[in-house]
Amino acid sequence: MKAMQKLISILVVAALVLTMSVAVFADATTPHTITVTNPDANDTHTYSAYQVFAGNYDDVSGALSNVSWGSGVNGLALLQALRDEIPAFADCETAAQVVKVLVDFADNSEELREFAAVVDRFITTPADTADADAENPAVLNVTGDGYYYVKDESTNLAQDTYSDYILLVEGDVTVEAKDTTGVTSEKKVKDINDSTLEGSDWQDSADYDIGDPVPFKLSGTVSEDYDKYNTYKLIFHDVESEGLTFDHITGVYVDGVEITEGYTLVTNPTDGCTFEVVFEDLKTIESVVAGSVISVEYESILNENAVIGEPGNPNVMYMEYSNNPTDETSTGTTPEDKVVVFTYEVVVEKVDENGNPLSGAEFTLEKWIPDTEEGALPENFGNEEYGHWEEVPGGVVGGTTEDGEGRIIRINGKLVTEYTDPATGDLYYKIRDKATEDASETDIYLKASEVDAVASAVSNGMTLGVPYYELKNGVISRVAGNFSYSIRSIEREVTGGTTFSWNGVDDGHYRITETVTPPGYNTLDPVEFDIVAEHETESQDPQLIDVNGNPFMPKEGENEGILYGTIVNQSGGVLPSTGGIGTTLFYVLGGMLVLGAGVLMVVKKFSDVK
Repeated sequence: MKAMQKLISILVVAALVLTMSVAVFADATTPHTITVTNPDANDTHTYSAYQVFAGNYDDVSGALSNVSWGSGVNGLALLQALRDEIPAFADCETAAQVVKVLVDFADNSEELREFAAVVDRFITTPADTADADAENPAVLNVTGDGYYYVKDESTNLAQDTYSDYILLVEGDVTVEAKDTTGVTSEKKVKDINDSTLEGSDWQDSADYDIGDPVPFKLSGTVSEDYDKYNTYKLIFHDVESEGLTFDHITGVYVDGVEITEGYTLVTNPTDGCTFEVVFEDLKTIESVVAGSVISVEYESILNENAVIGEPGNPNVMYMEYSNNPTDETSTGTTPEDKVVVFTYEVVVEKVDENGNPLSGAEFTLEKWIPDTEEGALPENFGNEEYGHWEEVPGGVVGGTTEDGEGRIIRINGKLVTEYTDPATGDLYYKIRDKATEDASETDIYLKASEVDAVASAVSNGMTLGVPYYELKNGVISRVAGNFSYSIRSIEREVTGGTTFSWNGVDDGHYRITETVTPPGYNTLDPVEFDIVAEHETESQDPQLIDVNGNPFMPKEGENEGILYGTIVNQSGGVLPSTGGIGTTLFYVLGGMLVLGAGVLMVVKKFSDVK
């Protein structure tokens, strides 16, 4: 989307030739219309027309004569300010003399913009006011020939810029509000495959491992009417999801050339953003010109709160910028732009040859990391001369204890406090979905003897599937069943698990190795596989398209980012035990050998006699 132009466009349509010899009064009765169209508007604009100079327009000479101050300004105050502030008007004593000076100013010149800024301070009563948007123009009804100051009096423009005009009106006039000034902004992210070293250009999505630094880029284009501003503010606002943690800026650039001054990093803004990069006044940076591209590159860490698979971990930005040359405090904003970082999970079920869950095994998941460019070639994967295997955190999940559930060792909830039962003296941990200690009948209690450690953290309402306690009428009683109450995550002590999970992985070459084999089963050879992902790289709302890690694949109809697979252990061949058939075979074989020896001796004996 285009951001709208912030502009004072001063249009001096006809040369002003003063004809003062004829004593004729200025026209104050002829009706005219001024129509302002907004073809590129994102917001509704409000325009007002103020008559600055009144007079009579002559069709033959094309001049405005009998010039006097118009009905929309405080003429005497305006004259004094012009005399005091702009040297070109120092000797002017009448409205006609002011106009005579204006004749020598070029259209859209700095002198005209300076003149308009002074006029803006002394306008009084508008001749008419009307609204305009992209489909409906503003039609202003005025009376009398003259020069009119058309002011954009919109309030809180979100994306457009302000446009003011000075127009010669001697009939019906139409002006197009050219609000588009080239102000745009965008956010991008880079992607890389750790195993192949294949990287992307700046795009709208990427995938990374949890714990990885993720490179981002913010870019904004300076307004085409930048030279009309005395000061120009530009602010990058960045909002990260819970799965991303801002780390540091890696570089700030003007048209691709790095700068080290002129901006401030704000890491604790009060407007809900994660961080902001503030340029209070781009005018202090000499290399910035109209149309310059300002960019900020930075890194954030994909953290343990990252969403696995769909819908990913979004990062949103917008740019705030000066949008009114006559008001240094006025700013507009560009539309939000979003990028998404994805990460995935590998889940393996351990079974025997009959498909039954098999406990007692342990596995590691490793990713191939090349040490040289040759190590990124598939034929060199696993060859330690070219790289190394790096272990991925994770492991067994879903193990059980005697009561059929994993013992809780840590709870992350929104608010966790201690409570002592006055009747029994038992210590409980109280969890609630509030930020204060106000009493609540819906508080959830867990007996401290059943929990080793409790920590307080922000919650997103995950389910805690164990018995819990409620306090009603002063009595704490046990409740069996599941509940969902301000729990972000639960860590359990597990034993004997048959399911293994590694979450927070991205594309790359991996291997699963069985490090502990169940007794009586054969150790498996390492299983190597590639995680290959596809996600939209150019999109306003990037989506995950496909992930596979053959033989590990997503389940149909479920989260595309979770890959499931089964590893089968075959029981080993066992030698027969002592006293069994095997012993008998040895005995028989031994007897046969002895018999053979006796036959040999007899044959040899007969041979000697012969």
